[in-house]
Amino acid sequence: MWPPAENTRATALTVVLPHYDCAAYLGQAAGSVLGQDFRDLTLVVVDDCSPGDAWSAALRPFADDPRLVVLRTSRNVGHLRIKNAVLEHVRSPYVGFQDSDDISLPGRFRHQIALLERGRADLVGCGYECIDATGRVTGRRRMPRNGNLWMRLGRSTVALHPSTVVRGEVLRRLGGFDGTARLGADTDFHLRAARLYRLRNVGRVLYRYRVWPDSLTQAPETGFGSDARRAYTESLRRREEERRRAGSRAELLPLLIAPPNDVDFTLDPVDLA
Repeated sequence: MWPPAENTRATALTVVLPHYDCAAYLGQAAGSVLGQDFRDLTLVVVDDCSPGDAWSAALRPFADDPRLVVLRTSRNVGHLRIKNAVLEHVRSPYVGFQDSDDISLPGRFRHQIALLERGRADLVGCGYECIDATGRVTGRRRMPRNGNLWMRLGRSTVALHPSTVVRGEVLRRLGGFDGTARLGADTDFHLRAARLYRLRNVGRVLYRYRVWPDSLTQAPETGFGSDARRAYTESLRRREEERRRAGSRAELLPLLIAPPNDVDFTLDPVDLA
């Protein structure tokens, strides 16, 4: 059911998985979430108006799982606007993310939510392995336990966004993600969140991050080094300078709220039958 009825119990965790024309990896990504030992979750898969319906076959093995919600956008809008639109209806205390070409390793959400429930963090990422198009592991990275400390030392990348779980109240207070962007706004969110909240990482490697030519971070039009990403990075720098110049908390707080979605679209339920 989408949006969830007011009288239904929210699961502890809602995982948001947007995708565009990623049938080759989508089933594995969804299965890695639904197969977790932390079972009290809802997985919301949103197709970003892909050409055709071939992608839906990848989800049919999970069609009978009541924890799976499948939606489709009325137009192509990008993963950040999708997340904002889904978050408007999420009532879970925790929100997790998953990329459509990546894999959550066993125990991911159990370990992350345990740290959140101990009251020691508001956003929790984890270490991750890099894999190639075939799934071969090509590297490993452990992220800093204390992301706020790293930011104070001048680092801007303190967590891999799709590996994170966040308190729902954090996303609501900050307005979610930059609704005017198609890329790079995960870093923007972490920079804003770090001003008010605790950013941490589980020491374990609990995620596999796929690096392949067609991914958002590698494609020529959107990847690292692209004109689009450089332009957004420059806008981030200007925003951070404005926040640093804020003379009081009252001046800072409005600068931490994300611009809302600048594109109108709907999220329509998809029947996998």
